[in-house]
Amino acid sequence: MKWALALAPLLVLAALALYSPEEDTATTYLEKSVPHIGANFSSGGLDGEGILIAVVDTGINYSHPDLLGFGPDGKVVGGHNFIDPSQPPLDTNGHGTQVAGVIAADGDVRGVAPAARLLAYKVSEDGEGVSPDLIVAALRMAVEAGADIVNISLGVNKTNDRIDAAVSEAAKRGVLVVAAAGNDGPVSESIGSPGRNPLALTAGATYNNLTSSQVATLTVNDMPFVAIPMMDSAVPAEPIDAPVVFAEYARERDLAGINATGAVVLAERGSDTMGEMLYFSIKEGNAADAGAVAIIVFNNEDGIFYGELIHDFNEPGYAPRIPAVSMSREDGLEVLEMTGEGARAVLNFLLDPDHPVPFSSRGPVSPFYAKPDIMAPGVYINTTTLSGHGTVSGTSYATPHVSGAAALLMQQNSGLSPEDIRSVLVSTSSAVTEQTGLRASMHDAGSGRLNVTAALSAGLVVQPPVVVASVTPDRPRITVPVDLRPLAGHLGEISVEYDVPGAHVSHSILDDTLLLHLGSDGTVEGHLEVTHQDTLYTIPILLQHTEGTVTTTQDGGRLWFEVSHPDGWSFAKITVAGRGGEEYRISVVPDRPAYVDVYENGLHYIQADIVTGSRGTAAYDTILVDTATPGAAPPQGIPDVPWRQLAIAVAIAGVVGVAAKVMPAGRRPLYPAGRR
Repeated sequence: MKWALALAPLLVLAALALYSPEEDTATTYLEKSVPHIGANFSSGGLDGEGILIAVVDTGINYSHPDLLGFGPDGKVVGGHNFIDPSQPPLDTNGHGTQVAGVIAADGDVRGVAPAARLLAYKVSEDGEGVSPDLIVAALRMAVEAGADIVNISLGVNKTNDRIDAAVSEAAKRGVLVVAAAGNDGPVSESIGSPGRNPLALTAGATYNNLTSSQVATLTVNDMPFVAIPMMDSAVPAEPIDAPVVFAEYARERDLAGINATGAVVLAERGSDTMGEMLYFSIKEGNAADAGAVAIIVFNNEDGIFYGELIHDFNEPGYAPRIPAVSMSREDGLEVLEMTGEGARAVLNFLLDPDHPVPFSSRGPVSPFYAKPDIMAPGVYINTTTLSGHGTVSGTSYATPHVSGAAALLMQQNSGLSPEDIRSVLVSTSSAVTEQTGLRASMHDAGSGRLNVTAALSAGLVVQPPVVVASVTPDRPRITVPVDLRPLAGHLGEISVEYDVPGAHVSHSILDDTLLLHLGSDGTVEGHLEVTHQDTLYTIPILLQHTEGTVTTTQDGGRLWFEVSHPDGWSFAKITVAGRGGEEYRISVVPDRPAYVDVYENGLHYIQADIVTGSRGTAAYDTILVDTATPGAAPPQGIPDVPWRQLAIAVAIAGVVGVAAKVMPAGRRPLYPAGRR
């Protein structure tokens, strides 16, 4: 296999994807990721037939044999070119074609829903950036065209109200919007629009089910660090426990001055000599020659990267001999400092794809709901490209796995709403763990990894599929209703288990509703498990503890508020937000009744920013409005915010390479270096 690097300069995310356009047959990785999520081709007669999926992206190469045809009889039945309306939405960048292949390719590679039809909405020519106006226009056009699902593999780590409003409007009109979480992880609070919208089904990325998706666990002096195995790295037969030695750039002369025998070598990416080409394979070979048992290469710029050991420039006969992993610059410098007083590393490799990929963006995004919603494979995904097939990584490619799965579920159950589809996919997902073996936080991995087999066997719709609630000193216990709606017949027998460390949990059942009784002295996270007809439904639970309390009651379409705080309070600003995007604000003071009129039914979030003495604190509540005030809401007078362009979520900056070029002080390259 020959490897090349496709560089996509982006406004917000400088992105890089790995691909192989000259490969003759490309059945390796989608044949791994698709069965791994339980979506075997045409399993049970389900293949996405009759489902229309809009791809808002760089267009689609509908001349590709696996995506052939534009028009009523083609794979791509329609669309629009927002860049040049006089031209069809043909992809010249590649990103949209890659996304479309994961969803519905039907040829040498087959997507999750190979019989689904596509709409191509081209909102970017080169993948560098997208105007929010075009995203809004594309969403509206997709809804009018009758799309069942809209896939948006776009993201920015900020809120964009205009995009969010368009997503909410699409959801209200019965269209499921599936959005990428983004590639700004592992930093917390890094999910932006449209992925942060509560009505979007937001996908983060896990590893793929292949040997190249090894996961490393690394501790240095018992402190855990994120380390990523380089592609084609040697795999240790058992955990390595060895001292760490620093070898500069792991050149022969760097290693000559230290004793690396039996040690883990720590080296910096690249070189300090202009023009010197130090491929990762050279560093690994030098370390192995010096007797090292493993090598850690940390980045020479911010961020983390994926290294590649086998490439076109290897010396004849080269083969990796010791485990090689990459590390961020920040972590590498911390380990380097630890070597001064003696550092010892424990390194192990695991072949378990159900881990969050470090680049996948994380929550939290709100005190009322969790993001991402779900995870899917997003590393080394082989899919359609402009000229053939290629391997790509990023949450952009996790997202279409979810879109395709939603198509299969819609085909099976045509009466399900977008909220129902979200619930079934989220609640039947499989557990995702951190490298420590513990279940990943909902802010990192949502409810878990997409499990299409379980979703297609589901007999319940669980609402809400994620429980987020608040307790306070004045309200130490709370009861949360979880509706268990059978898709056919009666609920019948269920079993209930929960694991919420640090909380007091019990439950009762009233008809088709599970009443979850919760209490805690602090903020805790866990999950509820309901088994029904041999299908397991997992509902994450986040129980927050706040000092102040806001209690909301409903009188028709009017919401009344009562605020309290153990230390007393002098002022509070209350914000009421509907899941559809509507928002109301009111200021309140003690001993004066306060209310707002709401004009949309559905779940509403209430946040009270309470001033007590010289301090401020927040309190939260939720309420289901079922008798909204008739008519349209009056203008709220909330100013617009500047709109930032969105970026194609292809992969993390500098994510793949085999080496690094040396850079003059004070300068950084526009693009990540290729294989070094």
